[in-house]
Amino acid sequence: MSVKVRFYSYDVEFDFERSVEFPVAPQVGDKVNLISFFKYQTSERLEYYENMENLGLYNNALVIERTWCNDLEKGEIYLLVQLKYKRK
Repeated sequence: MSVKVRFYSYDVEFDFERSVEFPVAPQVGDKVNLISFFKYQTSERLEYYENMENLGLYNNALVIERTWCNDLEKGEIYLLVQLKYKRK
C-alpha cells in the first residue's frame, strides 16, 4: 500500500494540487530528493532545477515534520511533510 505525500517548505514554494506516491511514508530525519519525481527533460523538471540553483539550495532535503491531513474536496488522505533544504 502506497502513501500519498504532499510537501511544503519555507525554503521553496510547492504546488499543493498534486500528491506524490511513496511506497513507505517518509520519516522525520529522512532525506528526500524531489527532482527524481519529475520526468527527465521536461519543462517542469528544468524549472525546478533552475529554481533550486537560483535559490542556492541543494536538491536533497531533510524531512523535519509530518502531519496526516484529509482533503475533503478530493476525498484524499495524505501525509503533509515539511522539508528543510541545505544552502550551497
